[in-house]
Order: sequence, then structure tokens, then C-alpha cells
Amino acid sequence: MKLPGRFCRYVAVTWLAMLPLLAQAQCDYSPWVSVWPGPYPEVIQPKQVFLFSGNGLGGAQSLAARLQQFGSAIHVYLWSAHDSVDLLVLDRLIFTEPADVDSRTQVVLAPSRPLLTGTEYELRAFKDNENLFYLFSPGRLAPGQKRATAYRWKTTSTPDTVAPRWVATPAVKEKKYEANSEGLDNYVLFSLPLRDSSRCLVKATIRHPTSAQSVTTYLIPWQNQLGVGWFTCGGDVHFKSEEEYTVSFEAIDTAGNRAFVSGIPIRFRAPKRVACCWGN
Repeated sequence: MKLPGRFCRYVAVTWLAMLPLLAQAQCDYSPWVSVWPGPYPEVIQPKQVFLFSGNGLGGAQSLAARLQQFGSAIHVYLWSAHDSVDLLVLDRLIFTEPADVDSRTQVVLAPSRPLLTGTEYELRAFKDNENLFYLFSPGRLAPGQKRATAYRWKTTSTPDTVAPRWVATPAVKEKKYEANSEGLDNYVLFSLPLRDSSRCLVKATIRHPTSAQSVTTYLIPWQNQLGVGWFTCGGDVHFKSEEEYTVSFEAIDTAGNRAFVSGIPIRFRAPKRVACCWGN
């Protein structure tokens, strides 16, 4: 049976309006702070850059709210048996759009001085003498396991002193804008023609020329690609169907060396929205 066009449009609009609520209800949000470069690899740079991310579930006690206190009310540092080094905030991004989705926070930190080479450090955080182990929890403890952070690294003896190198301009590889069972995919994947001896973050600034609105976010490369937009349960940008945007990329390696993509911002067109309509 073919459904009337007006009914199809009504169902599609109703379904899309429900997506933020469905995403919150069904998506499995992490109960602890996400840390890049993660617990593995085990080796970090003396001037290591760290990215901390958390969502806004839980109100005043949410991870996003906790992250907003890093560098002020919450003392974050790297500890070893022979050394202790504060982590200083280099950048802090707070995402509150769209308004009906919980906020998210990204914080970039780096040591206040170079770490000792060949030394193993543990990530720690305190607030008013309270040890905030749970922020960096390894999950449920094994029988007999002591409460501890999941993050320990050894400082390399061969620091990375060379900036990342873009060998070409990132290009659009894939676009998607459609509903799924848990939420909405609305993203653009770019190629990552980047060379460096260590892992890299990428700072992206996305602009909508018509409205002059812009969003800046830190991206973690995935399968040699850069994903910009909204991915079912979270993201930083909601693209308007088929409208034109620009993006600028800056690579930041683990040692803090930086490199912009040369030239003017990259222009691209957002994916076309695919409306759901049963019965066709």
C-alpha cells in the first residue's frame, strides 16, 4: 500500500523531532572522562598534549561540568615516585548546541614543564583534597585490585621536534544525513593526507558562510579519516541539508608541534537529508 504524501512527510518530521530524545535514551554514554592519547600506547612525549572529553549527562555532577573546572577547582597532574607535574589548560571548548542535547566539553592540557624522560607517570586529579579517581576509571575493578587511574605512561627518550606535514588538501570522501534506530547520522568524512612521526589531533573550524556561524572542535583521526558533524549519539555540528560550508584544519602532534592546511578554507556541501517513509 502506498501512503499519502502528506502522511509520509508528517511521519518523517515527527521521527526527526524525536531523534534527540531517542539518542539520549538508547545511546550508551561513557561514565568517565575520555582521554587522548588513551591508556595505550604506553609512551608519551616530554611536552605531551592531552585531550580530555566528557558529556553533560548528570547535571552539575556531569563530566562536562567537571571538565569545566580543570585548571581551577580541579587540580590535574602527572605523578611519579620521583616527580609531580601540573597539567595546564591550553584550550577549553564547551558545546551547548543543539539546545535539546546534553552539552559536551573538550579540554586540551599540557605539562607545565617537560616531563622527565624514561619516567613512568600516572594521571591524577584532586578537588578539595578529594581524589577523583572515578574520572579516569578503568571500569569495574577486578577482585583484589586497588582503586587507581587507568592512565599510566612512560616518557620517551626521543622527543618529536618536527611539525606535522600536510602532503595534500583534505578532500571529501563520504557524506551521510539519515536517521537510524538510535539517532541521526549527519556527517562528512574527509581524507587525512598528513605525515608525522607521532600521533596527531586535528583542530577543525567549521563555518556556515550564510549565517556566519562557526564551530571549533578537536578531532581524533579514525581509519586515516577526519569525521565532521553528528554521529548518531553525539558530535559538534548539525549540518543543514545540502548547504555550503567551509572548514579549516590544524594538525597538532603529541609533542605539541602544529601545522595548518595551507591555502584558503576548504569549501564543501553538506549531505542531503534522507527522510524516512514507510510503505513506499
